[in-house]
Amino acid sequence: MYDYKLGIVGAGNMANAILNGILRTGVVSPEKIVVSDIDDKKLEIIKNQGVNTVKDNKVLFKNAEFIILAVKPQVAKVIFRDFEKIENLKIISIMAGITKDTLKGFFDGAKVARIMPNTPCLLGEGACAIDAGDFENDGKILVFDIFKSLGKVVELDEKYFDAVTAVSGSGPAYVYTFIKAMIDASCDMGLSDKISEELTLQTFVGAVKMVENRTTDIETLIKNVCSPGGTTIEAVKSFKENNLEEIIKDGIRKCEKRSKELSENA
Repeated sequence: MYDYKLGIVGAGNMANAILNGILRTGVVSPEKIVVSDIDDKKLEIIKNQGVNTVKDNKVLFKNAEFIILAVKPQVAKVIFRDFEKIENLKIISIMAGITKDTLKGFFDGAKVARIMPNTPCLLGEGACAIDAGDFENDGKILVFDIFKSLGKVVELDEKYFDAVTAVSGSGPAYVYTFIKAMIDASCDMGLSDKISEELTLQTFVGAVKMVENRTTDIETLIKNVCSPGGTTIEAVKSFKENNLEEIIKDGIRKCEKRSKELSENA
């Protein structure tokens, strides 16, 4: 019998996003959660939410039924030492580049679910890919309920996670780059910073909703904004002449390649 339903290793931004989502939706009650970290200030904030805290990872590992690894991959092997000789672990990992097989190599007999979230999870607007094939029904439901509290989820085999990393995992940075370029161009044309940002952000919000609610393909949506001999078509022509679409695709492919290299070297 476990003292806690869920243990969270780490108290950084993503760990807090997960915890806040859980508490907001009531997936697990606070008294059934324990969080470990070495930072007393972070643990104090968490404790004020009614959640249990410890500084010793071994206490968490031995007393929590499900364990979320929410630490940076670079420090993972140090954390792994605390798992020695603990059996029947049920691990939920959000660590990029560390595969299920790698984790099972450290922890013999462990069941592992792997999640690929992205930073908009901090606002409950994330995109998460989930491979929870090792878990039984109740465990799988728990994993999905936890990450549904952070945004949208898709179920995928882990073999696709390098592509997920390149699209949704790293994707916010691509979007921010385009947003920044539009804002900068607006300012160059004389609009204020405030107006430039307001118009650009609402354009992205509106365009996303148009895509979500479309009854046709995206190419047609583009054409619908481009009147022959009008203004929009001049910008779109410039994008095509400069191979913008191929530049974006090439960047995403390079991101996927790097993700594969990191996984192989973990």
